[in-house]
Amino acid sequence: MIKNAFTVDLEDWYQGIEMPYDSWGSYEKRVEVGMNKLIQLLSDSNTKATFFTLGWIAEKYPKMIKLLADQGHELASHGYSHEKVYNLKPETFREEIRKTKSIIENLTGTNIVAYRAPFFSITVDSLWALPILREEGHTIDCSISPVKTWRYGISSAPDHIFRIPDVDMIEFPVSTFTLMGKALALGGAYFRLFPYMISQGAYKKRVSKDAFSMFYIHPWEYDEDHPYEEKMERKARFTHYHNLKKTYKNTERLLSQFNFGTVSETITNYTATSQLTDLKLNDLHD
Repeated sequence: MIKNAFTVDLEDWYQGIEMPYDSWGSYEKRVEVGMNKLIQLLSDSNTKATFFTLGWIAEKYPKMIKLLADQGHELASHGYSHEKVYNLKPETFREEIRKTKSIIENLTGTNIVAYRAPFFSITVDSLWALPILREEGHTIDCSISPVKTWRYGISSAPDHIFRIPDVDMIEFPVSTFTLMGKALALGGAYFRLFPYMISQGAYKKRVSKDAFSMFYIHPWEYDEDHPYEEKMERKARFTHYHNLKKTYKNTERLLSQFNFGTVSETITNYTATSQLTDLKLNDLHD
């Protein structure tokens, strides 16, 4: 039974470092560099993943989106402009997710049910977004992180799949592990910043506890030669660029040692074996 979800935030490198939407046309387009490597890794390990896709990317690379669908991967929404949700007005947020859902569904002929906010930006200041997501046809959200950082996080969020009855939505939060008393996330920069044995040990521990987990990564993390941008916050620059050369090999090892599937598949397996706990919106706080 698959208990681990492999997820990808499908965006290009300049979107991952918060370059303004209206400047995207001026940057070197490299999303396919990392995607080609990642698609091959998943194919070699016979792994199906969930790709949280920017609507903008889907518009510019329709063949890539169709290929992912043809290969059996799950397509999901990552919004359109990669702006943090708490920086958007509700009406703009609704327009973005409606547009993105329509673009991907028209390309793939599949129903898009899962969503992840850019930078995990469903926080206590943007919980208003969840009812809108549900109204627009999304039944799964993967935007909440129990790990609190300067960008995101809800410290009261549990580290397991749960249901939000207020909006009849399933939440699959970021999976965590503890290192020296501090909660950290499985995937992304954490996967590169620490030696592989840290992630390996975290997964082994979660597996031994029969816990369901979610891994996340970005295509640009497989493209160590993408442009270096000096004009960004120091800590953001460090987490974006550090140890990019390790991502491919570490992912290869991870996929050889643990079984992964899509978000929907993992949730289905979870609900078949566990009782979903309910957590109301008012219960989510820092």
